[in-house]
Amino acid sequence: VKLYMNADDDGSAPIVKYGGVNDDEKVYTPPRLWRDIYDAICNAKYFIYVAGWSIDTSQYMLRGEELRKTLEKGKYSPRIGDLLKSKADEGVVVDLMQ
Repeated sequence: VKLYMNADDDGSAPIVKYGGVNDDEKVYTPPRLWRDIYDAICNAKYFIYVAGWSIDTSQYMLRGEELRKTLEKGKYSPRIGDLLKSKADEGVVVDLMQ
């Protein structure tokens, strides 16, 4: 289980250092919910089950520089509707259940 502090860190999360003698050996990097979901869908090979979501198919899952780069040369669209359709076209079972 991965816990998320917020949907995506825009750089406003506090810098948290931990580990080592002075508790500064490592820096905590918060997980990024929408990036993780985007990567999981892109890497799906057999099935994608989405439960309990009301999907706005025009929403982008990436923001800023990642969005620009993905739109320019990414294999998959960062727009959730186009992404799910692409995976279905590849033969991945895509089920949306509300």
